[in-house]
Amino acid sequence: MEKTLLSSDLKVLVTDSAVRQIQLMQSNDYTLEGLLFRIKIGGKGCDGFTYDTGFSEKHEDDLVIEKDYPLIHFNLKILIDPFTAFYTQDFTVDYLLDAQNNEEGFVIINAADGQHKGKFFKDTTKLPPWALK
Repeated sequence: MEKTLLSSDLKVLVTDSAVRQIQLMQSNDYTLEGLLFRIKIGGKGCDGFTYDTGFSEKHEDDLVIEKDYPLIHFNLKILIDPFTAFYTQDFTVDYLLDAQNNEEGFVIINAADGQHKGKFFKDTTKLPPWALK
């Protein structure tokens, strides 16, 4: 019997910089009204996964990670699909702004990224249960 992954199974740290940027974006961009912050695996290369972030509606199978920040009066909800959740059970969301090098954006730091380099998927113990059916 396969275990269902719950949002409470995930260990998530969202830095102050990331929280404030998400709040700023959601507060000031009317096109994001009703949308939630999403993290997903965007691709796989030899060095591991790449991650995408953005805002979207909740899908039926999404896990919702909810964190309350009373000091800034903000309730953050992060959406994560089951595939991404399986491979990112301990991660940090950060927001970097390096004006000097013209670099800006959200960064996902997955504690298990070292396990997902190369052709790790040939080891069936590292695959989600539904991939083995």
